[in-house]
Amino acid sequence: MKRAEGPRHSPDWYDQSGEAAVLREGDRFFVVCEGGPSVSRVETFPPQLEVAEQGGTYVLEDDGPRDAWRYVFIPAES
Repeated sequence: MKRAEGPRHSPDWYDQSGEAAVLREGDRFFVVCEGGPSVSRVETFPPQLEVAEQGGTYVLEDDGPRDAWRYVFIPAES
């Protein structure tokens, strides 16, 4: 399986009009993780679509407001 590299979208793609703070390319922020070894990650804007981690891959769910974004852990196939 080939992993996606880089961010899912360009910084201009994201509608930040309803956000408390507007992020610029390269700004750092936390993204909550569901499953896997982490509870959160520090990412740079725009965030990576996929992040390889021991035992699997975190996949970004970036629908909705930024505080709802999550990395969901997908275990590696054995």
